[in-house]
This record gives sequence, C-alpha cells and structure tokens, in this order.
Amino acid sequence: MSQEELAKYDKYLNDKITSIPKGSRPDPSTYLSKDYMEQHLKKFENGGSFVMTRDQYEWYVEGNNFIGFDDNTQFVAPKDFMDKIEKVANGDISVYEKMLGFDEGYFQSGGGLVRFDVMNINDLQIRMPSGNEAGANLHWIPGGFTDGGTPEAIINKIPNNDNYIKISFIN
Repeated sequence: MSQEELAKYDKYLNDKITSIPKGSRPDPSTYLSKDYMEQHLKKFENGGSFVMTRDQYEWYVEGNNFIGFDDNTQFVAPKDFMDKIEKVANGDISVYEKMLGFDEGYFQSGGGLVRFDVMNINDLQIRMPSGNEAGANLHWIPGGFTDGGTPEAIINKIPNNDNYIKISFIN
C-alpha cells in the first residue's frame, strides 16, 4: 500500500470509528495490530504525564484517594513527550491545549496548570484508548494520538500518593 493509499485508509478508518457514538466504539484491537499497539505503548516506558487546571486539581484531586474518571480511566501522554511540550510551551497554556487535543481556551480560566507525572505506570494497566472513555472529547481520534500529534494511552485510576505521582505547578 502506498503512503497516499495508507493516508486515505487511515482517514476512512478514523471517520468510520469516530462516527460511532461514544460508548459503542470498538476495542482498538479490532482495527490496530498487536505489533502497532505494543510499539505505541513502549513510548510510555519512562512514565506517563497529564495536566489539568489548578481549579480542577482543587475540585477533583485534593483530598481524594484516586485520580481519574469514574470509569477507571485516565488519559496520559508519555512523560518524555510532556517534557518536550513543557519546554516548547514555556508557560503558554495554549500550546498544551493544541498539543493535547483540547478546545482553544479550555485551560485559560482555570487558575494555571498542574502537571502529574505517573510512576509505576505498568501497575495501572496501560492500554490503547477506544474513544469510549469518560475523558475522550470531540477531538479524540483512533490510533493513540491526539489531534495535536501527541501520543496518548489510558491507565486505571491512580492512587493519590507519592508512590505513584509527582505533582508540579506549571504557572
């Protein structure tokens, strides 16, 4: 298959899967090869990271035993990739929005960003997202990348303690 044919197939597949209502989308193993998924998840060998606003942190993290959604999922990017985003962004929250697949302005009025670096990520059953997760938004696309090009995966809810997470305030 040529690069052009592959791009057309990927667009067809993406359009087909994203047209399925959230909650009914197929498991990624039905359209991604085992080798592809294994190679993708290797990007997380040095851990995973995610960000949220300071307001979200105060509402959903402080004082709670776990971090993540009620469906036992949390999206993460590879820690190494988040390090690059942080360097490029240099405090510009809009860079995070674009690279991580959020609407423009999503983080702007949340009191700054909080970064979470997740250790022991394999203990949390890292896997490919299906698009059915509570955290999947309208920007979600199949294949394990945000529409901003950042690799992503999901893990189980994270115990809210120093053995699993390192928290830092970006701005």
